[in-house]
Amino acid sequence: MYRKIAFFICFIYSTYCFSQNRFEEIELSHSNAMVVGSGIKIIIKPTKVGKHKMRIIVESKNNYFTKKLSKKEYAAIDNAVLKINPKNLYNISNNGKDTIQTNCLDGFNTSITVFKNSKKGSYSLDCLSKMDKYNNRRKDFWYAAKLISKVGGVEIKELED
Repeated sequence: MYRKIAFFICFIYSTYCFSQNRFEEIELSHSNAMVVGSGIKIIIKPTKVGKHKMRIIVESKNNYFTKKLSKKEYAAIDNAVLKINPKNLYNISNNGKDTIQTNCLDGFNTSITVFKNSKKGSYSLDCLSKMDKYNNRRKDFWYAAKLISKVGGVEIKELED
């Protein structure tokens, strides 16, 4: 009898823990300023208010579709976004001013925006490339963007292996 009660309590606790979404909404935007209509937007949000089922919405020039997102996929994305350290995305010079170093010619811009408790947080990088998976400062952002685009079924050539 005690085993059943203990199992039931563990089951309820684990269900509660895994059903909690850390973010209300996650958005990935990727575009090239040099190419008109190249913008891609992927939005991950709950299907209904108060529900823990997630859906993914993909918007681009030629596509618009919605699909369900599994708990496993959402958990992977959620954890990847939590690992992004904004201090690693930008170089801060000795004189205290922010400096962003870019070494690409095209105007690729990728941003991940998260919403939690009516607050908005945003991470943005210019010139994201497949080589950033080896860059200690940018690899967490690259990985999160890669997961979101993969789950959305969108190929972003700058993120491909």
